[in-house]
Amino acid sequence: MPAIRVWIEPRDACISDMVCVALCSEVFDIDAGDGKSFIRVEWRLKPTAVSEGEVPEDLKECVKAASENCPVDIIHFKEKQG
Repeated sequence: MPAIRVWIEPRDACISDMVCVALCSEVFDIDAGDGKSFIRVEWRLKPTAVSEGEVPEDLKECVKAASENCPVDIIHFKEKQG
């Protein structure tokens, strides 16, 4: 089953408007400490890498919606093959 690679870059540009959380709370949340978006721990490639992860195909549409509606265009995704 193909997976979706998702990353937030540059994370420092996040303006904390929570559009990503509203559209895809299964993948994104807002850090209470710095107020920036992050990828939920269950999807991270490394536990401390808050801005990159991999999600299953069934979350593609919500990740795509978050990416397309992010006002600062910092949410990116790409389908992984294999």
